[in-house]
Amino acid sequence: MLELILAFITGLAMGSFYNVLIYRIPRNVSIIFPPSSCPSCRHRIAWYDNIPVLSYLILRGRCRHCGERISPQYPIVELTSGALAVFSMWKWGFTLDAVFLYFFFSSLLVISLIDFKFFIIPDVITIPGTLVGIAVSPFREGIDFIHSASGAVVGMLIPLIIYFFYVKVRKMEGLGLGDVKLLAFIGSATGIYGVLMAFFLGSVAGLIYALPWVIKNRSAGFAIPFGPFLSLGCFIGTVIDLRGVFPLP
Repeated sequence: MLELILAFITGLAMGSFYNVLIYRIPRNVSIIFPPSSCPSCRHRIAWYDNIPVLSYLILRGRCRHCGERISPQYPIVELTSGALAVFSMWKWGFTLDAVFLYFFFSSLLVISLIDFKFFIIPDVITIPGTLVGIAVSPFREGIDFIHSASGAVVGMLIPLIIYFFYVKVRKMEGLGLGDVKLLAFIGSATGIYGVLMAFFLGSVAGLIYALPWVIKNRSAGFAIPFGPFLSLGCFIGTVIDLRGVFPLP
């Protein structure tokens, strides 16, 4: 229980940093300087107003200086990060797999929110993440180097074929290149199985999300950010191992 509590506290602290990434990466702002400040009044945030979740509750979701409302995204991301840390520790124990998969799922969380808001999947996360995923695979229990490398290759090739098909044949983008790199990242961490689950379950989730809009407007001529759904599909496929149902590598 003590280990889970420490994991939760660590996850909360990391969640605060993830909020910085979500805000600054798509705006091309350094994640180190300047220190955290209110987006409205630009007043620097003191350490006691930057305690994960607790400060948000004490301030009742508003800036101490200008009274502007603080997005509930901040405590939600912090709590989600804490929950991911606890879950990873509970499911995989205090192992390299638990640490790696916590940061992997956290990266998907950051990517999903950035993509949902800005339609951007940042290369600064996916490309280094893919290299790290392949590099640490020989030391993990759940995957080896061959499965990691082949997962990254398949994760890149499948959406790349779809991308060029849409661009060359239909003269439009069916998938963005960011989705290609995201699936390569997913493949490096979870192998071919994770890629296929991300693609299949992510497509189902995306369809469910888009269906009300399609029915209402009687048109499919719109774009949705696919990154959050790929991430969700990967998470579900990793947590609920479906290889007994679908005998995939």
